[in-house]
Amino acid sequence: MEKVLTQEEIDLLFRKAQGTAPKAGLSGPSRVIKPCDFRQAGQLGKEQVRQVTLLHEAFAPNLANSLGAYLRVGLQVSLVAVEQLVYSEFLTRIPEQTYFATSQLMPLEEISGIQVDLALAFPMIDLLLGGPGQGLAEPRDLTEIEEQILESVIVLVCRELENTWQSVLPLKFQSGQRVKSTQIISLIPQAEHILNLSFELKLTDTRGNMNIVFPAAVSNMLLRKLAQQGMIQRRRFSTDNADRLRELLQDSKFTVELELSSIPLRIREVVDMLPGEILPLHHSLRESMAVTVNGRSIFSGVPVSCGPLRGGLIQELIATQDSAEKSGS
Repeated sequence: MEKVLTQEEIDLLFRKAQGTAPKAGLSGPSRVIKPCDFRQAGQLGKEQVRQVTLLHEAFAPNLANSLGAYLRVGLQVSLVAVEQLVYSEFLTRIPEQTYFATSQLMPLEEISGIQVDLALAFPMIDLLLGGPGQGLAEPRDLTEIEEQILESVIVLVCRELENTWQSVLPLKFQSGQRVKSTQIISLIPQAEHILNLSFELKLTDTRGNMNIVFPAAVSNMLLRKLAQQGMIQRRRFSTDNADRLRELLQDSKFTVELELSSIPLRIREVVDMLPGEILPLHHSLRESMAVTVNGRSIFSGVPVSCGPLRGGLIQELIATQDSAEKSGS
């Protein structure tokens, strides 16, 4: 007679086939499900942010000096943020009217972007034309002549970036031309993670932001190079420290003693001792003793005469646990 399965039995067989059926007599630990935001995947760690910050904290004063000398005015540049975000999110942060120029990174043939607020662009143009560096009362877009004048500033920014990156990632920063708002959107895929460096510039009485963005291919390569360089520096730092510590220890003073070990004595022999008595230790002078440094047995040796003094003749190095582990490895 053919057996007809119930719906519960069918469900149980299906779960067994899927490998999710509960085992009899076993109550496994409850699964903890946590929400996952895929937009946070691949974010910079604290150590990576620190490395990028240290690199570009040197770029900020260098740019302030060179650009201030070029504009013949006092200029302050400070790094305010190091972020890795989606390019579409970066686009929502910049104003609709802005100055955005490209820079081609050779030999990678990748494109980076430099965005400057118009609040900074117009005073820079005014200074380059011999004016006092005043901005505009009402914002407007740049003319073609003003764009060409501002290109010299972007060339200077690219030069300072190239000098800063030279020790880590030797690339050529070739400045390009300004791109319009419609071209900015398609410059980098909007779902791609970019590295955004945000700087604040103070020019005369004007403050504004300058953002430099790098595509994923360039930022990932930079982070790898910084990590490798950090490992080399830490290794060199530890080696230098060991050499310095060894040099300092050579002039330090330690207590060196020639000790007997495992000498059995009765308590009565010690209690009944009087001043001037000799306590026989039943230890031959030919048998090795331990030469200790600050209480740690380092060598084996025997006592010898050194003129009117007594000394210790070093026989061999005592194998410690640390040396045994090193020789075994």
